[in-house]
Amino acid sequence: MGKVLRIIYRAISTHLLHKAGLQLNDGATGAVTLIQRFGSALNLNTHFHILLLDGVYVYRDNRPPRFQRVKAPVKDELEDLLPRAWFS
Repeated sequence: MGKVLRIIYRAISTHLLHKAGLQLNDGATGAVTLIQRFGSALNLNTHFHILLLDGVYVYRDNRPPRFQRVKAPVKDELEDLLPRAWFS
């Protein structure tokens, strides 16, 4: 599960950084994930609940990080992002 979560997070983080116009070492994203292993009927149903920041932290020179919002994804971006997250 850890490997799958890393792939998903890396794909979404890379997308957010590129959408903000940054390279991978110029900024950072953040997320909190809850791994739910069972459904409401106590059946095995492993899935992730991920809360992601709606932007990126920009690192410039020696200044403190600055938060930069990123616009919500449009349908075409989501359709492009999903296959990359699952087949990376």
